[in-house]
Amino acid sequence: MNEFKLLNKQIEELKKHVSYFNIGKTHLNNNILCFVVGNKNSKNKILLQGGIHAREYITSFLLIKLIKYLKLFYFDACLYIIPLVNVDGAFICCNKLNKINNKEISSFFNNLDKNLIKCNARGVDLNTNFDALWGKGEQNILAGPSYKNFIGFIVNSENEVKSLVNLTKILKPKITISYHSKGEVFYWGFENSLKYNKKYLFIEKKCIKIIKKTTKYKPIFTKNSCGGYKDWCIKVLHIPSFTIEVGNDKLNHPITHKYLKSIFDKNKELVFNLIKGVF
Repeated sequence: MNEFKLLNKQIEELKKHVSYFNIGKTHLNNNILCFVVGNKNSKNKILLQGGIHAREYITSFLLIKLIKYLKLFYFDACLYIIPLVNVDGAFICCNKLNKINNKEISSFFNNLDKNLIKCNARGVDLNTNFDALWGKGEQNILAGPSYKNFIGFIVNSENEVKSLVNLTKILKPKITISYHSKGEVFYWGFENSLKYNKKYLFIEKKCIKIIKKTTKYKPIFTKNSCGGYKDWCIKVLHIPSFTIEVGNDKLNHPITHKYLKSIFDKNKELVFNLIKGVF
């Protein structure tokens, strides 16, 4: 089965059993869904998101599997989980261009290897479009639409980015986790975050230890990368935030769901361990 069809089928099934709401629309008018798991009255909020890069939809399969697993337990935290931020990009990555009812978009992607695209339907890399030293990343592309690394013509220009920014401001989560692929590492910190207040640094330090111990992934302090969701959460809202890269670096993009079990096994206890160790 087409990977996007399988992904969409799993999301539709999830909607029957788990609370969810729509945080916004993509350029191609697709809904961006957020699922809610845990104690909705808890002040301990964690936001998890995946699939912000088109070719990294393995993270969407991971978050769907995590939702199914997490909802079986009671814990004093409320989890807001967005399995697929870049719905348009994942669709383009998995489908023939003649299925895209937009000549301009079809023409743009026609000469590209769809398996390599990170961008959304407008050729913007969503994880470079946030207002966190926007446009100053080492690999940023400023000239115009590209399959990866184009920052957009203005900051926060994309529907997906606006939706995620608005939701995060409303929720004010205590921790955010962004799932990407690949490399089995995780990124923490941004710019001057090492000088933030004691509470921030205390939570961040605990999270780093827990993520490392649980996943066995290597922690890396963020350098020369700007405009990401994690970066914005840290810089603007001072929320301890982390980008986790799942999947062995030897695997090719896009990593398909057949590798899901091994990725899930390394991440399934992470949220529980963060709740126990931080809250």
